[in-house]
Amino acid sequence: MTLPEFPHFRDVELSLKDVIRAHFSAYPLEASEYTFTNLFAFRDAYNFRVSLYKDILMVLKDTAPVSMFCPSGGNDAGDAIAEGFNYLKHCSGEPHFERIPESFVMAHLIDNERFTVEEERDHFDYVYDAAELIELKGRKFHDKKNKANKFRSTFKYAYEVLTSDLIGECLEFEHYWCEARDCGKYPGLRKERCAILTMLKNYDALDIKGGIIRVDGRIAALTMGEKLLPDTMVIHIEKANSDIPGLYQVINQEFLMHEAADCRFVNREQDLGIDGLRIAKMSYNPVRFIKKYRVSQRGVD
Repeated sequence: MTLPEFPHFRDVELSLKDVIRAHFSAYPLEASEYTFTNLFAFRDAYNFRVSLYKDILMVLKDTAPVSMFCPSGGNDAGDAIAEGFNYLKHCSGEPHFERIPESFVMAHLIDNERFTVEEERDHFDYVYDAAELIELKGRKFHDKKNKANKFRSTFKYAYEVLTSDLIGECLEFEHYWCEARDCGKYPGLRKERCAILTMLKNYDALDIKGGIIRVDGRIAALTMGEKLLPDTMVIHIEKANSDIPGLYQVINQEFLMHEAADCRFVNREQDLGIDGLRIAKMSYNPVRFIKKYRVSQRGVD
């Protein structure tokens, strides 16, 4: 299946999985947005559409405010940005590119007077040392280690690799998790729920990795992720029964031990500016951030 030539776009469908994955593999971007799984899972929430400008993948977010994500590919990135703005000015009141990772900014935009580049702190990805999250050694992980140890000494549990025959139980767990947190009241959680359901219902087709933890025989935690870069696992989803202390720490450990043994780093995505989520992500001691930027044209009303 081929991609249409820019400025024509098509929806993100499973039939495009191989071509989009091959593109991101050939021209990797370090930010968590740039996987086929992410584009496919959130395609309904953001109406993602894709196109090819020369050999560059263009990603359109066709919901208000309409924008584009970072171009991915070849040597004509500057031209791709310019053509993207020409397209956006006809369909957006504030034409802009978003979620542009720092490496692209430094390579193509840093000294370009045509553009304004602004940090998007709420979308910075948190990157961790995988061995540290598995071992939880030292004073900086003392509280996490204690919670994990208490869980293991208190509960009878089992970790299982997620397979297609567990999807029905996972859907029931996701429903319970959303009911407990009243997901329907919060736009962000509604969009996330849509993405989780999409990933679960297409789990085998997406070729991603997942794991669950059972407590007393019932699913109490669920996680899914995949390789973002050769040395980096990205965690797309991690949900646990928050009434069980230490469960989040243990599902994190177990998944990385079983599915990311060959990874040096773990990307746990962004905090979206949510105070509680930012505190939680900082408490795991990130080794760095993947900074992202919003790009606008100078002198354009």
